[in-house]
Amino acid sequence: MIELGVVDLSADGRRRLSALIDRWAWSPPDSRISLPRISSLLLSPEEIRFHGSLDVCVVGPELIGCDAASIHAIRKQIPEKVLVAVLDSRTYSFGLVEQLGRLGVDDVLMDSATSEEFFRRILLLQRRIHTKDKGSLVIVDSARGGVGRTFISAAVAEGWYARGKKVCVVDCDVISQDLTRFLQVRPCFNEALRLLVDQQRVVTAETVHECVSNVWSEEPRFGCIAPPAGGDEALFASAVAQRGLLSVLDLLLFQFDRVIVDTSGLVSAARNILFQRCDEALFVMNRDISAAYANRQALSLISGFLRHDARLVTILNDNGVGSADEALIREQVAVTAGRLMTLHVVPRSRRASAWMCSGYTPYRFLKRSLESILSSSDSDAGEVETLRRLLNRFLAAMAAPFGRFRARLRGRLGSTAGKGGVSESMLGTAAIAGHSRLAIGCDQFEADALVTKPVLIG
Repeated sequence: MIELGVVDLSADGRRRLSALIDRWAWSPPDSRISLPRISSLLLSPEEIRFHGSLDVCVVGPELIGCDAASIHAIRKQIPEKVLVAVLDSRTYSFGLVEQLGRLGVDDVLMDSATSEEFFRRILLLQRRIHTKDKGSLVIVDSARGGVGRTFISAAVAEGWYARGKKVCVVDCDVISQDLTRFLQVRPCFNEALRLLVDQQRVVTAETVHECVSNVWSEEPRFGCIAPPAGGDEALFASAVAQRGLLSVLDLLLFQFDRVIVDTSGLVSAARNILFQRCDEALFVMNRDISAAYANRQALSLISGFLRHDARLVTILNDNGVGSADEALIREQVAVTAGRLMTLHVVPRSRRASAWMCSGYTPYRFLKRSLESILSSSDSDAGEVETLRRLLNRFLAAMAAPFGRFRARLRGRLGSTAGKGGVSESMLGTAAIAGHSRLAIGCDQFEADALVTKPVLIG
């Protein structure tokens, strides 16, 4: 989402410029599904100082024609933002473009430009935009229903809320609205979200905020978005609805630390797009052995859609269905090629199973069991992987020096063994004449061995 400020002298000039931008934005090329969404905000030159979160500032032809020198003042107020000037084709000249460049304008657009040209400029200029702090997108999925997908979604949501995070759960089940009803969020249908998904309203921070309802009264850190109103399972099958949902989620990530999506009711195409965008995927299964093949196939497909730095966590929800052994599930089901996965077990709890419409979530009775899931999610998997690679490089680099040191030490021991000095069996506490070298923690060094004890060489 790109926040775009429309700046001109008069209100009529700002409305005309906003209408022009809307025409460009609503007539995109065929590949528009991969383009960023644009949120416009009409501002006067004096109001820019109060909107430092803008990504791009578009200056209208009325301001350029009447007071072009004010652009320099605008540039001082937003020194790290992109500044674009829209010129009237009747007053266009290269001299004017050169003057605007000296005043700090990054690029110019003609009012007769096409939608393709507008998006081409925006795509190139947005690379200069500083990346804002975003939350994490968490997808909760399963191979079949009835395994506790909604149960886990509500539990981990309150778990992160208890850790001080700002959390929002998104219910995509347009048929039964289980997550919304169980959390007692009203209304159960979301008219505002339906307009955004169908792209009948512009997706902005304000329109997305209208879709969020507080799970608990007067507690804005725990929100819930009910499913769109008047829909069926085919609602998210179209590319338009999928793009609208992604735009809503992108804005939610700027407002919340964790955005948890319950994929109940989503078609496969919409799920696959969410897996490509998410930071973490929680896959829920139970002990039903008849679902083993479906679970393994689903994990393989999910792993293929996830980014290389995204985390895949499998959760064994012991809801009393099935009797498969945990070791069997860990070895034969919760595995996939080329990706490290962790399996967390959530034990059966009668009190937690009665959480529906009770005013609380299962986290109240499963804190200790869910702690491992929340702790592993808070850790940076990419940083851990980087440290592991650095450690492997360090061990590989030190293997050769240790081998040369051992060979040199053996040579020196051989020359002094006849004089009653240090023998080869005393490698651990060797003191070579003229050289103070001490190896502590192991008897000898092997070039291809992994040193697991503390070693001090001095």
